[in-house]
Amino acid sequence: MANSKYEYVKREFESDRSLPASNWIVVRIDGCHFHRFSETHDFEKPNDESALRLMNACATSMLEKFRDMVFAYGVSDEYSFVFREGTEFYQRRESKILSLCVSFFTSVYVMKWKDFFPSKELKEPPYFDGRVVCYPNLKTIRDYMAWRQVDCHINNQYNTCFWMLVKSGRTEKEAQQTLKGTFSKDKNELLLQQFQINYDDEPAIFRKGSCVYRAKVETKVKSDDYGNPITRTQSVTTVANVDIIGPQFWEKHQDILHEVATEKCKYELVKKFDTIHRLPHCNWTIVRINACQFDQFSVIHTLDKPNDETALRLMNASASLVMERFPDIIFGYGFNNEYSFVFQEKTELFQREESLILSSCSSYFTSVYVTMWKEFFPKKELLRLPHFEAEILCYPKPKIICDYLSWRQAECHRSNQYNTCFWMLVKSGKDKKEAHEILKGTLPKDKNELLFQRFQMNYNNEPAMFRKGSCAYRPKVEEFTKVGDSENVTRERRDVTVAHVDMKPGFWRKHPYIFNQCHSV
Repeated sequence: MANSKYEYVKREFESDRSLPASNWIVVRIDGCHFHRFSETHDFEKPNDESALRLMNACATSMLEKFRDMVFAYGVSDEYSFVFREGTEFYQRRESKILSLCVSFFTSVYVMKWKDFFPSKELKEPPYFDGRVVCYPNLKTIRDYMAWRQVDCHINNQYNTCFWMLVKSGRTEKEAQQTLKGTFSKDKNELLLQQFQINYDDEPAIFRKGSCVYRAKVETKVKSDDYGNPITRTQSVTTVANVDIIGPQFWEKHQDILHEVATEKCKYELVKKFDTIHRLPHCNWTIVRINACQFDQFSVIHTLDKPNDETALRLMNASASLVMERFPDIIFGYGFNNEYSFVFQEKTELFQREESLILSSCSSYFTSVYVTMWKEFFPKKELLRLPHFEAEILCYPKPKIICDYLSWRQAECHRSNQYNTCFWMLVKSGKDKKEAHEILKGTLPKDKNELLFQRFQMNYNNEPAMFRKGSCAYRPKVEEFTKVGDSENVTRERRDVTVAHVDMKPGFWRKHPYIFNQCHSV
């Protein structure tokens, strides 16, 4: 971006909100539209054990992937992850932590689906939203966990009663009326008297939820000369369905949070820490998604250098489905392993709650990317889970949106021209260090000359997808529909289209409907 006239869009408008130091960070992830998702995939009611075990497997992978996570608690389609107090994960940048967590969780969920539902096809991409909350001390962390487990008990007891009544012949409305105003003991009596169910005998995974943590285990590594075992203490990621409201669990596992808060829990107070950041009104919102550790990912999956057309088409297909899922996205621009999504100025998606917009976009993009991998790479196994980080940006005017997109396209040109030269040099026999040295300090015209003189390549003849990136938008398409015996009626249809074009003023003048005022910039 050096010496670019569009540089101001980053310098003046982009900011990273860092979470306060010496606070425990909690990321809470929730399934989006999981009521519909569970019906579509015929989950058992009130609890589907396979679905819960899949959630637990995802949480286990999270703790194995991110060492700064020390504890997780999950129930139904929700999971909370606690980072250690002093974590410097992503320099405590909120958007990075949140988007990365929901993206990786989603990726694992899709990849492990067949392990838990071998006879069920995944009919739609699952995705999750999330939020980040900071708690100042161990007591509030304990209270937070207690609050979630109490919520687990309340919801599960109600749902158990509700679905037993429905399965016995009541309508859902009748079941709700029967349970209206009942207390916990009333529900226990209803289950015992009407269905001979002792609620306390129900599986603990349903009643208590699931805790994931690293337990210290003595493991035999070898035997000495006399046959005596030599052991070593190892940390093993463990899933347990136990009570975490009382002190017993925390006293037994003091190493998880390093000390035990002894004050009486007042878990309702933790809601005060759960602040909601809403995006400013009358601002255009951009969510920019980037693949994490994509250099390693591309090496592991032997993607072509400097550009893998199939991988780029997969990114475009994923972006198109994100735009179909979220109609308030009016434009997308992507290159390499990055995609920016522009929301309409007056969007009320998630009531403009920043964390939900950010996390759901990152999660859904990840879900469709993993789901469609086989469609684009039928002969390549997905050997490493892709996951994406994201950040959210706000701009007050359409002109600045256009400048932002021009900045990203300028960055696409700069990086692709460099990478094309670099990989052509490497493929010609230069090592990577030599290639970097040859290109050091060169200008765009120097790189064009290098490609032409050494490799007989005209850079301007390279595929536009590589040089210009990809624009995703909904052009106006008129179609004629015959209604009854009347004449043909002209209607507009707007399907997402991907094009590889320059985003100069002429493009916006040709498509004035994309941004209300962009044609006048």
